[in-house]
Amino acid sequence: MIISQDTSHFFKEYDLVFVTGHPRSGTTVTHALVCSAEQINDYVPETSFLTGLVKNFVAGFNNDAHNVEFFGSKQGFVDYAGKQIRNFVNDAWVAFGAPKVLAFKDPLMMECLDVFRMIFPFARFIISVRDPFETVSSYCAVKRRQGIEVTADIVKLLARNVAIDYARAAQIKVNLRGQVLLLHYDNFFDGSYAEKLSTFHPLIVSRPEKVWDSKFVQDTQKNKTAWMTDKYGKKIDEVKKSSPVLDDEQRGIIETVAVPDYKRIMEII
Repeated sequence: MIISQDTSHFFKEYDLVFVTGHPRSGTTVTHALVCSAEQINDYVPETSFLTGLVKNFVAGFNNDAHNVEFFGSKQGFVDYAGKQIRNFVNDAWVAFGAPKVLAFKDPLMMECLDVFRMIFPFARFIISVRDPFETVSSYCAVKRRQGIEVTADIVKLLARNVAIDYARAAQIKVNLRGQVLLLHYDNFFDGSYAEKLSTFHPLIVSRPEKVWDSKFVQDTQKNKTAWMTDKYGKKIDEVKKSSPVLDDEQRGIIETVAVPDYKRIMEII
């Protein structure tokens, strides 16, 4: 059996929180507010590297022809690969100053929530939820900034993906209950986000005046991409809620494809 250092004892020293949700649903501002709390790591970029490790874990898990023999058994692979992923998280915790709470964020984490649960059974999840008309409209705006024509087929695909992530979020909420917070995008505008976050974890006492402050990200507006809007990097009280920019056909698609799952998740939020 391949041997490497096991740092799992570090998890006794801090709580692990993953911030996720469908892209364009408010994951970035949620993470920034969580990281504004005094005993949580400063705001850091998305941990797509970690999500990549987990997806690689899934690929390896499904490749018995190679990995069972290489690691001695299926469980041998699970033990080793899981340990490597947990070690990365602990290395990051040390690098970010060993805070009482480590908060990582990546929307693409939604694709493999069950595997994150398996590797980190003690972790908590904050999942952002947003009106599907607003979410798809925001995603369409990204496509346009990328020079892509937004066709009906694209809207159907976007709406379907939103619905899939709503179903995933609802399922993990039902399965884990106290380990999952479903935070609605509208809570940033009615001010209720602060109480919801602190109720979920007593150390997530957000400080809006400190949002985006970070030793690790010096200028949140420096590298402009199609994914960034003028809201990015602004203080919460400076941001106004946007109205969806959709035509009747697009609204009809979203109503049919995504709204039913949205209604179901709103029943348990």
